[in-house]
Amino acid sequence: MKKIYLILILIITLGCASHKTSEKKKYEITDSVTFKLNQTDSINVNELRFKPNFSSADLQKYLFIKYGKWDNFIKTDRRQNVLVWENIKLFETSDELFTVAASGEDRKFETIKINGNQKYGRIFYCSAIVFNSSNFDCFQSSSELKDSIAEYFLKGVKSVNKKNELFEKEISQIER
Repeated sequence: MKKIYLILILIITLGCASHKTSEKKKYEITDSVTFKLNQTDSINVNELRFKPNFSSADLQKYLFIKYGKWDNFIKTDRRQNVLVWENIKLFETSDELFTVAASGEDRKFETIKINGNQKYGRIFYCSAIVFNSSNFDCFQSSSELKDSIAEYFLKGVKSVNKKNELFEKEISQIER
């Protein structure tokens, strides 16, 4: 009998509890990321980051498939070069042109040893920096486009395959 009362109390309590239906975003916008361009120059920007499907180059592959070869690349202190597409139209409903810089990170690092076994962490993400035609950082907190751009990229990378030989051929031609 006590079990029945306990079950009834649980059902009533859980049934009357408020349920939050907030959806967690599948990306983050990191404020004031500093890119070291060389020994003396750096730039502070806002950067979109999200987990890739296959590799940290997924966004670069998507942009390559959609817009062709990048216009420029920037060597930074990251392991992957930043590929830059200039004057591209992101949305069908607007004629505005954007500059998109895409990169990513994929590296392991040592954390702690447990029972003599080294444990590792992993930094693994695709990233984008976007400026509109007025050189406004589209991932600033005041930007009305930041969520639309993020969703556009997230949707786009879903279409990327693990291998893209043409992309890999082009990317290998960049000197490291």
